[in-house]
Amino acid sequence: MSGLSAVIDLNGFSLCRLGCQLFRIRKGCVKLKKRTANKGFKLSIVIGLMTIMLVACGKPLTEKLYSETVPEDIKNSTEITQEDKDLLGKAILYSMGSNTDLSTKTVGQIITDEKQRQLKLEEEEKKRQEEIKRKQEEAEAKKQSQLKLLDESVQVGLIKKSVTLKDTNKWIFSDVIHMTLDLKNISDKDIKGFQGVITFKDMFDNEIKSLNVKYDEPIKSGASTSYEGSFELNQFMDKDTELRETPLEKIKVEFEMDQIIFGDGNIVKRSDIE
Repeated sequence: MSGLSAVIDLNGFSLCRLGCQLFRIRKGCVKLKKRTANKGFKLSIVIGLMTIMLVACGKPLTEKLYSETVPEDIKNSTEITQEDKDLLGKAILYSMGSNTDLSTKTVGQIITDEKQRQLKLEEEEKKRQEEIKRKQEEAEAKKQSQLKLLDESVQVGLIKKSVTLKDTNKWIFSDVIHMTLDLKNISDKDIKGFQGVITFKDMFDNEIKSLNVKYDEPIKSGASTSYEGSFELNQFMDKDTELRETPLEKIKVEFEMDQIIFGDGNIVKRSDIE
């Protein structure tokens, strides 16, 4: 019995120790499971947060709603082209001037809207420039038409030149040059009168002298008339002396109209055109 009891005791001791070991192992397993469960929970949270961050970070900048940080965000961004960055900048400036709220739009929407606005502005500017060009062309056409009336209405020619020499006995104290001009109305309108400047040149087109001409008699369309005029020669002026000495056949005449009055009352002035 004592031997058997010893065995039982020994077995009991062994069973007791074994039970304790099993309890410890089980307890350890429970703790391990708890730790593993806690770690799994924490890991799930971390993964969830990372997922949210990745989604947020991975979202294209053009799909983000506009905020005050957007200008700085896109400054060094490679997602958006420089052209779109410029468009966004213009949109922001426009919103500040027009008191427009951009916070309800995405960056992409703002860029698209601004692109449309710029296209509209370009189209309006194109139309404005075309209108300016049209008006300029109309004004130029009118100007050329008016200049044509001045330059192609009266033809002036020198048909006679004579000189009365100084004779103090006859109370003529200077040489007097007499000229007869031929005036022809080459326009399709009657003329009431005109005035301008006649220039006499030598055969080489060098100017000799210019004189003012004023004619206030009517000339029918296609008709011609003569005009006689004279002026005292200044012996101290080379131009006057040259005009006196130059033969008629070597004198060229140019006439520039300053003002003309037509029979219908239309008045054309060079000063109003040029």
